[in-house]
Amino acid sequence: MGTTSLWWSMFFTWTAAGIMYLFLACNWNSLRVSVQVIRTTADWVADTKRLFFMPLFFFFIGMGLFAIWITGLACVASMSEKPIVSAGDGRQDKVMEWSSATASMIYLMCFGIVWIITFITSFNEYVTIVAAISWYFSDKTVYDDDGIPGDSEVMLGFHWGFCYQIGSIAAGSLILAVVWIIQTILKFVAKKIEGASAGNCCTKCLLGCVMCVVDCFDRFIRYITQNAFIQMALQNESFCSSAVHAFMLILKNAAKFSMVSSIASVFMFLGKVAIAVSTTWIGFLLMGSMIPEGESFNEPMVPVLMILLLAYMIASIFIGVFDAGTNTILQCYLMDKEMGGNDDEAHVPAGLKKFLDEHVVVKSNEEPLLSSN
Repeated sequence: MGTTSLWWSMFFTWTAAGIMYLFLACNWNSLRVSVQVIRTTADWVADTKRLFFMPLFFFFIGMGLFAIWITGLACVASMSEKPIVSAGDGRQDKVMEWSSATASMIYLMCFGIVWIITFITSFNEYVTIVAAISWYFSDKTVYDDDGIPGDSEVMLGFHWGFCYQIGSIAAGSLILAVVWIIQTILKFVAKKIEGASAGNCCTKCLLGCVMCVVDCFDRFIRYITQNAFIQMALQNESFCSSAVHAFMLILKNAAKFSMVSSIASVFMFLGKVAIAVSTTWIGFLLMGSMIPEGESFNEPMVPVLMILLLAYMIASIFIGVFDAGTNTILQCYLMDKEMGGNDDEAHVPAGLKKFLDEHVVVKSNEEPLLSSN
């Protein structure tokens, strides 16, 4: 039985590998473009190091708004229809009775803070997207002090966001907030059902399938929303029309988007792991240096695991800049390609310029819009 299972595992593994290699062979040009997009994104990140301060900036804004929200929530929650009395039995907690209006206000405030946090995250992503777009369309013939051609306008994202796209960003963040709340409620209900079913296998399997579908839908909405923000910055359109255009663009260039996302995900995961492990190792060495001489570190696992978790979370936030950058650079390249190029090649990154030139060369007998010299 063990040999049969091993044989079938080997068979399916080789079959999956063969399908993957066949897919890569059929989409070889898309793979080349994807690799160059990721290289170009790395150049953009290296040229725009100040962008890594943006998550910290929005984090402190979020903390300030959360402090205001928690203060307001405490004031609203203290409104009781009847006098506040002790719970009895020497307990310190109090008993309050909320009216339907007060309860509705509390629920609305809880939804509001989710929307606010999602809006802050979306605005941070929009600023990153605009910075990548401004870098892509900047003059690449001018080299900066760091030796990387191009210039990124980080503050331009704030200007565009507040002056032109704040309603669209709010609409996109509202959709994300609603999907997140629905996902959280369904997870809570699933746990209750699983507990009531006493570990029934069929129930667990059904709940697992439902939660898998919900998780896939959440990832789909987040991916479409991010690409819609890119279309908003490129085309200056509303969120709904940008989401439709982004969806059609993804369908038309599915191979390129899938390869860019998969390859970039591998690099981002390796980066997160490298940052988390190195930070944990440095933290462990520092903790060891704090122990007085002659004493031993009895329980290092708990603080080490806490450092590892926090380092991985922080690395995920900062490396998210690279994720938004790859999709933005890809859509900028596809826009150049759909427009047939441009008379001025100065803005095209060197790694992607040859693909635009090839695209123009294989056009019909029309005069090319982009010189291939």
